[in-house]
Amino acid sequence: MNAAPLPADEGLPARPPALLIHGGHVCTADAAARVHPTGSVLVVGDRIAAVGPAEEVAQAVTALTPAQRAGLRTLDAGSMLVMPGFVNNHWHDLFAVRLPFKGALRPADDRADEPGFMALGGDIAKVSAGFEGFRRLVDALEPDEARAVARYALWTQLRSGTTTLGDVGSVNRPEALADAALDLGIRCSVSAWVADTVCGTGSGAPERTRDADTELAWIQGVLDRCAADRTGRLRAWPTAPYLTNMSDELGRGLARLSTEYDVPFATHVGALRNEAEAVRTHFGTTPVRRLDRLGLLNDRLMAVHCAFADPEEQRMLLDAGVHISHSPAKYGPTGESTLSETGLIPDLKRSGLDVSLSTDGGVFPVMGMAEEMRAAWQMYNELAADHTTLPASEALAMATRIGARGLGWEREVGSLEAGKQADLVLVPVDDWRYLLNPRPLEGYLTLGGTADVHTVLVAGRMLLENGRTPHVDEAALRDAYLDALRSFSARVLGIAEKELTALFDDNARLRTGGTARAAHRA
Repeated sequence: MNAAPLPADEGLPARPPALLIHGGHVCTADAAARVHPTGSVLVVGDRIAAVGPAEEVAQAVTALTPAQRAGLRTLDAGSMLVMPGFVNNHWHDLFAVRLPFKGALRPADDRADEPGFMALGGDIAKVSAGFEGFRRLVDALEPDEARAVARYALWTQLRSGTTTLGDVGSVNRPEALADAALDLGIRCSVSAWVADTVCGTGSGAPERTRDADTELAWIQGVLDRCAADRTGRLRAWPTAPYLTNMSDELGRGLARLSTEYDVPFATHVGALRNEAEAVRTHFGTTPVRRLDRLGLLNDRLMAVHCAFADPEEQRMLLDAGVHISHSPAKYGPTGESTLSETGLIPDLKRSGLDVSLSTDGGVFPVMGMAEEMRAAWQMYNELAADHTTLPASEALAMATRIGARGLGWEREVGSLEAGKQADLVLVPVDDWRYLLNPRPLEGYLTLGGTADVHTVLVAGRMLLENGRTPHVDEAALRDAYLDALRSFSARVLGIAEKELTALFDDNARLRTGGTARAAHRA
């Protein structure tokens, strides 16, 4: 990924001199979990100038300059839940592989489904081989395919209320993801699918698949390009998909880059019951101990799905002050028991570690951050047999402020506080689901979800209004993605033309392009 001049913010909605979001139910997600039942947020430029009770923020409006007052836009949020933009710090763009892997080619009937390779404790050999296959697919994507897929994938995140995204390796080119983030206006910490080994081939030793120095040079190029960004919305970080796909040489190099660039490092670790034995067989130690040996067990580490660790490893995690990111709404549909089998993640949170929420990735759009909050709120309390264990406000913090801390972005985003970037999500809370409920956040987590996201601001720009992205031709975005998906699936994945015709040409739901649903809503 060569360093190149980066685009500015051309093409994005204009930022008003000042914006008053007035009279909403404001959940700040700050450290004190402040809530303003009739609150306002004043935005000046790209920053929050004031937040609090509506009458207090009204006083701040009087202090605006004449030019700011003349250009002031007021958004009536009297029927809205106002929250910080969601921070999805562990995500993968897998939209290029939507057809295979029991994706769109599955039968409509689900009764013959069999457990996948992450179910029943995990088939680690298949997981490792699958991740190696993903790495090869990244190389096979043509630049125009990568761009179309990346734009659609990141648009789904913006549409879901995610304003800050952490890419932990995707089946896409990092330069395409970076360009898409800049084009759409969201924040993104970009990475690359860096891997140089595969395990489970029967030899008992990891098989080298690539040169570690070449992989390190690739991710260093990504780090250098994103360090040149001037929009403030683009960063990069080294990540590794799995310990079975990372040699010691590669791991030490990633630790060096994390230190040199002063950025976090993320990897999936302790995610599956059978993982420890597989890592011990191939590398002579357990997953957390291996990270320690490679210099990766420290407070820069984001340990994704970290649920299976022996007592000594648990102490090592606590002593190192690592960050845990997990995706509770994702586990059931994939057969994983990451949250419920050991209960370790809630234990680590109670012990003082930062624990955040994220969506992970899938061949179809996975649950959004709203659904992850709901799953955490319900499951943490059920596991503890105590409905006060995880209040809804703490679930929101895990999806915003704490998630931002895992990305090293907490000084800029993650809560509604004066001086921070104006990243906000607004959700209507004026229908039957919220009647007489003094806590609309609980109502949202009970009966609401991603589809209810109405308005999204990033750095003071309104990127979603009434559920639509005004600066994006959504139909053209979708069509470009489908064309790229069809091309890639035929050219690289070998999907037969007969199957492609059935999916893309003879599919009544696809032909409508969502117009039937839009007409129904109207």
